[in-house]
Amino acid sequence: MTKEDKIQMYRKNQEKQIKSRKSKIIALIIVPVIGAALTLLIGTIGNNRQNEIASATVLENRSVGDFLGQNDNGSAIYTGTVKAVDPVSIMEENGEYISLHRKVEREEKIYDKDSDKYDTKTKVISDDNDHCSEIAMSDVVVPYSFFHNLPSFSDTRSEGAASNLTKTTFTYTPSQIEGTFFLKCEKGKVTSAQYYGSEDVAGESKRGFVIAKVIIWIIIIGIVIYLILGIMRASEAIKNIEEKCNESGG
Repeated sequence: MTKEDKIQMYRKNQEKQIKSRKSKIIALIIVPVIGAALTLLIGTIGNNRQNEIASATVLENRSVGDFLGQNDNGSAIYTGTVKAVDPVSIMEENGEYISLHRKVEREEKIYDKDSDKYDTKTKVISDDNDHCSEIAMSDVVVPYSFFHNLPSFSDTRSEGAASNLTKTTFTYTPSQIEGTFFLKCEKGKVTSAQYYGSEDVAGESKRGFVIAKVIIWIIIIGIVIYLILGIMRASEAIKNIEEKCNESGG
């Protein structure tokens, strides 16, 4: 390679690093703006949800059916038990469920001579999903798809030797659960049922939106740190290339 070819190669690499640094600087400006916009959006949605909860009717001595009979549209808070009308089951597991997901995987450790270590190869043996069609709530029946954030539980079991392991993960929602539900109703029917683990629906909802904001900014800060380090590395590379070009007489 001649001196001119080497200098040309250095210059191309330098241009590449300059473009990379420029794109990272632009991203460094845009990412916090996106974070601020998402925070504002979540705040707006959270405030709207708080207003909806505050105006909802708490069903203490009334059934859901009674509320619907008197209100074609509106929102209510129901605390009690809900149960699958047509619970689902799977042969390999005992019990009946609102929803279930059973995944069986085989993990095989294979020795790689080149790297002198064992690599894990995973193969899915089976992957089954199912859920009921309807859920009974108080004296009404609501389609499963109208429920949101129902609690689920997970159990993982492993069988066999470590070099040839069969892992079963079973995630499910029991056929009957207790909780508090924020209901939205239209035309005399429940169109949305949001599950909450406690009767403090407003407090739990507010905490959920606060956590969402925190997660967003953790991600944003992580991206910003990554971009700053990338800019520093690119700047250092540009400086080193310039020094090499000068040494080569370019």
